Amino acid sequence: MASVQVLSPPNPQGVPQSAAFPLTLRLPDWNRQEWTRRALALHFPDYKDLAAWVEFRDASVRLAREFLPLTSRQILGDFFSPEGTPALVLENLPVDPVLPPIPNNGMRPASKQTVSEAVITGILCQWGEVLSFCNEKDGSPVHEVTPIAGMETLQSNAGRVRFGFHSDNAFLPSWFRQQGILLYGLLNQNTATTMVTAEQILAAASPGLAATLAQPTFRHACPASYSFAGTSVHSAPCPILWRDERGLARVSAASSSIDPMTPEAASALEGLRKLLEGLEPARVVVSPGTALLFKDDRVLHGRDAVNGPRWLQRAYFTDSLDLLREVTSSDARAFSFDARALLSPRNRL
Repeated sequence: MASVQVLSPPNPQGVPQSAAFPLTLRLPDWNRQEWTRRALALHFPDYKDLAAWVEFRDASVRLAREFLPLTSRQILGDFFSPEGTPALVLENLPVDPVLPPIPNNGMRPASKQTVSEAVITGILCQWGEVLSFCNEKDGSPVHEVTPIAGMETLQSNAGRVRFGFHSDNAFLPSWFRQQGILLYGLLNQNTATTMVTAEQILAAASPGLAATLAQPTFRHACPASYSFAGTSVHSAPCPILWRDERGLARVSAASSSIDPMTPEAASALEGLRKLLEGLEPARVVVSPGTALLFKDDRVLHGRDAVNGPRWLQRAYFTDSLDLLREVTSSDARAFSFDARALLSPRNRL
């Protein structure tokens, strides 16, 4: 079997450099063709039937193990490790040979083939778990990311306006949130996803700004894409930018929906927004057959304005769902959880 082509060298420290961030891999044509053919035989299940979901997940993982070359599996394994590079791009992956019209309601068309879902699930579930919330996209493990009529001006995955740098689900306690995000291209007319790393932000911030952003004096509001949005749902007080016990820079920022709790925090938030405007982001056009994976607490991501057709798929991932299943008394196979329940005071500490 042909080996994967590495297009740019690893950069484990996560400091963006034009030639190295994000690391990009390309799947050989033969692997893509055979993976596509085999994935077409799978059926995307009713994901609320957990037995059917597990059967699909396991079949998808078997295909990914067969068709991802050894080199790419090793690099992916490094990416999913706690200190792995913060972002990774995989190119030339399988795409459904025939796509239905772009869904205008943000939900998966019933007539869609199952190739992209099998690839997404197969990649993520080798090293972790897919995570979703029943309050968004009906709890689907794979989200359709398309502009939705009537929501074009919102700062959300359904909008068309430029989407500023942000983290997803920053309103949830960190131990319940996804660790990372995978974006998968189906149709995309040159709309770039933009990224800056926490290390990049820290390097540009003054010591005073960095110190204030590391204080738990900010709250994040629930995003517009959730079914209970607009009902005054906020996170507990938390920092925006800090270093963890490993010395890795971390970031969590809901962008347009951050509430500073002190005058100092308000000033720091304004300083962060100005700083972000001056940084040079990495830009990735998630074109058909391209997957962009990134750690959501080590990268802020955004998006250009959407001026043409765009249909991506998104999946959240984490290394374990055991705590979520425990605090929600869920089935051992569950992957979708009620975000509102996770905000109860007993789950915040």
